[in-house]
Amino acid sequence: MSANQLDREIQAVAAVFNGFLKHQEFKAIAEHSLLLVQESGYRKILVDTSQAKVIQLKSQHWIDREWFPRAEAAGVTHLAFLTPEDFFGKMSIEATNKLAQQKSRIVIAYFTAAEDARRWLQAQS
Repeated sequence: MSANQLDREIQAVAAVFNGFLKHQEFKAIAEHSLLLVQESGYRKILVDTSQAKVIQLKSQHWIDREWFPRAEAAGVTHLAFLTPEDFFGKMSIEATNKLAQQKSRIVIAYFTAAEDARRWLQAQS
């Protein structure tokens, strides 16, 4: 189960990725979060991957090559990731974002506690 919604308290889009997602499912969630950014004007995204499993290589490449450039063009400035406790899931999340962290102006931070991620996003202007 995965969802996207607006978190008005911290003025961010909240995206949830649960379990092992096929590429099309993964892509649909990411696309919807970008649509909410465009509709709301929010520039921050809280990405809850705490219950996610390994991200498929195809999805990793798509995020890096297509989604991140579009997110930056849409004005996204900050991404806070809630990472999985599972070692392989955590490594998959961080590997997916590694190249984007090097070439994008979007600031990415990783958290294990939702409140820490929310506080960090709320503090970003």
